[in-house]
Amino acid sequence: MFRWQAQTIQKSPKLVLAALGAVTLVLLAGFLVQDQPEGPIDSTGIFLPADSDLAAATDAIRESFPAAADLRVIQILAKGDVLTAEGLRAINDLQVAIGGDPDLAPFLVAEPLYGYVQLIELAAADAGLSLATITDEQVALGLAQLARDPQRAELHDLLERFIARDRNGEPTAGLSLVILDDVGDALGQERAQLRAHEIAESADAGPLDTSIITLAQSDAEAKEARDRNLIVVTLIALAVIVVLLAAFYRTQSDVHIAMAGLGMTILWTLGAQAWLSPGGAGVVDPDNILLTLVPVLLISLSVDYALQITGRYREALRSRPDSGAEASGRAMAQSVRRCGVPVLLAAGTTAVSLLANLTSKFDPIAEFGIIASIGVVSGWIVMTSLVPAARLVLDQRRAAKGRAPATQPIADTIPGAGAFLPRLAGAVVRRPVPVLVAAGAVTALAVVAATNLGTTFAVKDFLPKDSEVAASFDYLDDNFDGSATLMTVLIETDLEQVRAVRDLTDLHTTLVDPVRRPEGIVGPPLAGAGTLLADWTADSGQAGDNYDAATAAAFDNLNSNVKATEADVRQAWELLEGVDAAGFAEVVDVGTAGPDRTIIQIPVAVASNEDLQDLIGQIEALWEGGASEITVTGGDALIALIADELAASQVSSVSLVVAVALAILVLYFGLSERRPVLGLIAILPIAVTLAWLLGAMWLFGISYNMSTALMVVLTIGIGVDYTIHLTHRYLEENRESPQVPEALRRAMVTTGGALLASALTTGLGLLMLLFSPLRPMQELGILAAVAILLGLIATFTVLPPLLVLWSRYHRWRGHASQPVSATSTTV
Repeated sequence: MFRWQAQTIQKSPKLVLAALGAVTLVLLAGFLVQDQPEGPIDSTGIFLPADSDLAAATDAIRESFPAAADLRVIQILAKGDVLTAEGLRAINDLQVAIGGDPDLAPFLVAEPLYGYVQLIELAAADAGLSLATITDEQVALGLAQLARDPQRAELHDLLERFIARDRNGEPTAGLSLVILDDVGDALGQERAQLRAHEIAESADAGPLDTSIITLAQSDAEAKEARDRNLIVVTLIALAVIVVLLAAFYRTQSDVHIAMAGLGMTILWTLGAQAWLSPGGAGVVDPDNILLTLVPVLLISLSVDYALQITGRYREALRSRPDSGAEASGRAMAQSVRRCGVPVLLAAGTTAVSLLANLTSKFDPIAEFGIIASIGVVSGWIVMTSLVPAARLVLDQRRAAKGRAPATQPIADTIPGAGAFLPRLAGAVVRRPVPVLVAAGAVTALAVVAATNLGTTFAVKDFLPKDSEVAASFDYLDDNFDGSATLMTVLIETDLEQVRAVRDLTDLHTTLVDPVRRPEGIVGPPLAGAGTLLADWTADSGQAGDNYDAATAAAFDNLNSNVKATEADVRQAWELLEGVDAAGFAEVVDVGTAGPDRTIIQIPVAVASNEDLQDLIGQIEALWEGGASEITVTGGDALIALIADELAASQVSSVSLVVAVALAILVLYFGLSERRPVLGLIAILPIAVTLAWLLGAMWLFGISYNMSTALMVVLTIGIGVDYTIHLTHRYLEENRESPQVPEALRRAMVTTGGALLASALTTGLGLLMLLFSPLRPMQELGILAAVAILLGLIATFTVLPPLLVLWSRYHRWRGHASQPVSATSTTV
């Protein structure tokens, strides 16, 4: 294969360039068929694993309770003295204006307004006061009485959940909500949320400073930041690569060729992405925020292939006694043949490591794996074809003019590399065991540190740090224990069993009790079977209350009569449905073919992912039926699921990548060198790098999140590049010089220098993600640079000692007198 490629490039370099141009045009045609994705932007919903219990529960709610599906909360954050009469009326007017707008009205739930204003209005009504006429004195007196009244302690505690105070107890902010449903029109619901921002901007909030917080606005800002991030970071990365290549190559033409290769690689990748987007195959969402990483990743990785080809070519030119156009052609053919296997193995293992993301439960990660792997393969094809073909065309023209091509070794362009690498090789040869022991000790410490890594996922992570929405999220976290949201609890059980009715009653009793319900639930259920039952079975003695004696007696019989039957249960549900058919349909679905279902909507506010996961666990534990019967959905339940599943999902991906990479290397070295153990030797530094990387994440305070998880898998692909190149070069040198010290020194000076240049370009290129406005991208940039540095260190300090000990083992077995070759005996 590589012999044919080398001969084709040597004989017809212009034909190779023309073929590459034709492929580029075909791939770019994908933009002609690509359609824009339909539906609203959903920065969190796209991460919902399709086969998860949460996804199944969400679908069940849409089927049985459409009015409760896909609820969205408009949060109104008011800052200032929110407990003045004027401030209360201003926020109430704003809530009413939002709810009364014709663009929002169709999406309002039955009781859409919630928050501190409604709670104060409720307390005022108990005292015979109206929010429209209440005074500051009456507000202050009423709140003082509320705080002292033990019978209204629950109302007071709930009110305090929606009011932030300073150290002196003075009110500084208040939180109010408007709750929306999508009524089957997700795009309309998105527009309604954005309309709320427009209403708030034109409203008079009196003495208060108000902010509107919606998921739609957050998603819109995230998309804008993503698009800006793609352009800015890509341009900065390209500029950095140009500077580094100019320093390494010292020839403008080599820089131009490499940059042309990078441009073609990116065009191929974007064209393939277009073919796979809606309008084409439809398997990739072009709005996937993770795809913005691909161009920067390819810019950094593909340069490695160009450096290896160019470095080998210059080396071949220096070793040839002849010169001229024919000599350049033969030198280029030699470099393509010798680089073919290691570059293919490096690109292949990198592509495999990226494709391992297909095992992820998260579609955005899987899509990233598809596009990035296509990009890596594109980079391999382009850089191993365009770079040598274009270089050969130019050098043949130079030869025709009597000018010699550039032959300066790349390692010589890196200050100090020519002296450092031979010394490092000498030290490793003299003391391989102490070097490995030291590396092992550092690895052990890194593993211990890695056990303390946390996993996080938050909507605000995908917002620019200077965003107003991000600032509002931070304020809510600091003052209100996080954003207020609604969780919908789905219970699927046989509702005709007496046990189910009693369990529902017990669960409702716990959730309405401020002492017994879990921390993080900021009020009684807003809707649910228990709430509906309490509404129709509790007799307050006041006129106008929803109370039905027959229904109350039927359910009382179920809770007290141990001999109650399923017939009694059916009769009780029928009575409840008879007195409130509409309310019954909103929260109870007694299925004829499928399972019976009921829901409970709970207002919650938590400060962290850990608290959220703990709250979900506590809610599920309150249900006395089977664990499979209850699922917490809505609100931030998806965020909790992502945080919970992310680490487990990536552990399986990492394990798969290591296993596949090991199999590829063992198979290759076993077939080509009859030394399968070399595959294991080449993969060991990668395992060390992974441990060091996870330890570094703990050291830098970087959590395990959606972006950093990608880097952990990618580290394997990048690290294998280095170990393959150095191992392959060592074997070549060992054939020519059976003396281990000399073979290792030559490998370190030649290929080691190219690897050092490659690491600098890759690391600094990915480090440009620091210029991204998004925190996950910045963390990924830091982590990428650290991963590349650690991978290079492991390649230079762990791999050479292993090669030395491996060679000494073979010498002990009687192979010291012959070079390692494809005809050696398997050991």
